[in-house]
Amino acid sequence: MAEEAENLKIDRTTQKAVLDRLADAYPNPVHTDGLSDLFDDTKMLTACCAYLHEHGLARAKISEFLSEGRELLYAEITAKGIDFLADDGGLSAILGPVTIKFHEDSLRQMIELRLANASDQQVTPEEKTQLVQALRGLPADSIKHLTTRLLDLGMDNLPRAVEIVRTFLS
Repeated sequence: MAEEAENLKIDRTTQKAVLDRLADAYPNPVHTDGLSDLFDDTKMLTACCAYLHEHGLARAKISEFLSEGRELLYAEITAKGIDFLADDGGLSAILGPVTIKFHEDSLRQMIELRLANASDQQVTPEEKTQLVQALRGLPADSIKHLTTRLLDLGMDNLPRAVEIVRTFLS
């Protein structure tokens, strides 16, 4: 199978066609003959469905034959596969929100980087050094408060950001 995997050229269009076909049949499985017209040979069909199975987008029932190797018997789309096809992310987007947490050191480094990249017209080199040293000495709660203030400032300037994006894109 390792040799076959090396020769497998992943065709995203065909993978999507397989998922679409499986979604059309949902909740029923699709047997090999219902997918074979999408592929030149059964090895590619089996490899594609195995790949989708490994990523949790489909369940593939594959049998191993002594003379012919592995072959797909049937496949069915999973909830993850349906959500993958959905433009809005499906129920996964509703049920599985992601919480992003930044460690104080990461926030400190991001602020330091912005200070370091500030132009000399905005902040003198001496003032940059002083600000970075002061920033490094702040406790976690102060970093949290500073980050909240910087985020508020960014949100207050959102109309300006929209203008910059508009100018950049035109």
